[in-house]
Amino acid sequence: MIRSFAPWHRYFALLVLALAAPAYTPPPLMRTTLNPQSAQTCLTCHVDITQQWGSSAHAQADRKLNLLFGRMYFASLQETRGATLVKCGPCHETEQYVTNDFDKVRPVSEEGITCVFCHGISGPGPTDAVPPVTLELGPYFGPIRNPVPVKDHASKYSEHFTKSAFCGSCHQYENQNGILISDTFGEWKRSKYAKAGVTCQSCHMPGSPGRVSSLGPARPRVADHSFHGPDKNRALQGAATLVLKLGKRGTENLRVLAVVTNVGAGHAIPTGNDQHLLLIRVRATDTEGHILWENDPFRDSSGSIFGLILANDLGAYPAETWAAAKVVADRRIQTGSSAQAAYEIPVGEAKGAVKIDAVLLYRKARPETIQLYNLPEDVYGAERRVAQATLTVQNP
Repeated sequence: MIRSFAPWHRYFALLVLALAAPAYTPPPLMRTTLNPQSAQTCLTCHVDITQQWGSSAHAQADRKLNLLFGRMYFASLQETRGATLVKCGPCHETEQYVTNDFDKVRPVSEEGITCVFCHGISGPGPTDAVPPVTLELGPYFGPIRNPVPVKDHASKYSEHFTKSAFCGSCHQYENQNGILISDTFGEWKRSKYAKAGVTCQSCHMPGSPGRVSSLGPARPRVADHSFHGPDKNRALQGAATLVLKLGKRGTENLRVLAVVTNVGAGHAIPTGNDQHLLLIRVRATDTEGHILWENDPFRDSSGSIFGLILANDLGAYPAETWAAAKVVADRRIQTGSSAQAAYEIPVGEAKGAVKIDAVLLYRKARPETIQLYNLPEDVYGAERRVAQATLTVQNP
């Protein structure tokens, strides 16, 4: 077996520092007897599933492929003296924590949230573990009660695969200061969907008839492993609505309310980390097409932006995820709830009726984060349309 020892001291130093964190107990150092297989091995039999996974955010979770995570992760390791190694790494770069392959000698260690990790989970684990799961190394687990025996590997049924708690293992986390950063699983548990038995898998792994493996039988439903959100999954679109309402009207100004309602998401919108944002852009024009007024959401963050704002121990905000010591504001819109923003629009120079167009947009990262970490604007600053609304007001 090939081993690479040259830069090990760097990772070992970080690991020693991280041992003080109670949330994670790493396996014995240099545990090289394990030989987890790459997704390319899975592809030989599980063609459709592996190709779906390859297009997913799970496959792009590694620091090299997810630049937002990777660049922030390295900055956090320096600033926290390695504390985030065991707070962030085990969910983003899963298999290297099983084998201690921090040099990423094995291809599987670069695959982010990879096949052999998720299908090595037999059930929940200690609540203070990161992630809180139990790994049984040997058989592969799944939601099929009577898996077809094959010569390549053993297969076992695990009820845990049918529960939202499986996803909640990573989609709910605190930083090392105990600040709850992502509460996607908690948001779902408090929603009507949890009470109705609608799981994360129901929406994000809908599936269709097919075969789990080329060696297995045709089945009425094979879970989709693309894990697509509303950007590519049409069934998840329309989860938010935007409505414009006319408020008090003056001789020179119109007061307009923009109301956003979470009508269909099984969790808050936006959900996940503090970089994810929803924002409203508003423009008012007259009948001749003149722009009377438009907003800048990032100059009106308390009204036009919905998300999580964190502060450090000195009260400065927005703070980096790992430096957060308190929550300044949590404007994520919970399932079934609404939030609004108010706008004063000058109409004194308007020619004819005033048309107000508003669009609700989603983006992956804040502008200051993109600039600080030199991230590609077309990826992390792109704004995806979620909903839109128009209001026409006659101008006397």
